[in-house]
Amino acid sequence: MKPAADIIEKAEAAIRDAFACVALGGGVGLNEAQALDDYSSDEVRAACRADDEKNDWAAITIEALNNHSGSPSFFDAEGMRFHLPAYLIADLDDDYKHEFAHHLLGSSEKFCLLTPAQRNAVEFYLETIREKENMASYRYDIERALEEWGL
Repeated sequence: MKPAADIIEKAEAAIRDAFACVALGGGVGLNEAQALDDYSSDEVRAACRADDEKNDWAAITIEALNNHSGSPSFFDAEGMRFHLPAYLIADLDDDYKHEFAHHLLGSSEKFCLLTPAQRNAVEFYLETIREKENMASYRYDIERALEEWGL
């Protein structure tokens, strides 16, 4: 079963509204997170950070999100808050070719900067993707995330 297009549109609108003015700030960026994952030197990490989008999460390409599917594991709270809407919308649009819900489990410190509206948008995303046809292992992650997010 697939969620109705209007539900997906509403979830995406809630995400866009909640994260509209979020910038990366001093947080870990997409390429920088990859450098962390690769145990790169400080110099390489700095060069990767220089290439990171810092002001407009909507400018991050689907290709970059798919190529950096492991980066959310290395985000700090600012990095997670900045990149989260891009990943959520890509997943809702079926453009993200990986599973994302497991990145929403545990690590409450990664989500400590989210506002109530942003938390609600994440919950709306989880409720929406729960309606998709998912593999059993991914359904388990979605249900666990919903429990952890208070639903």
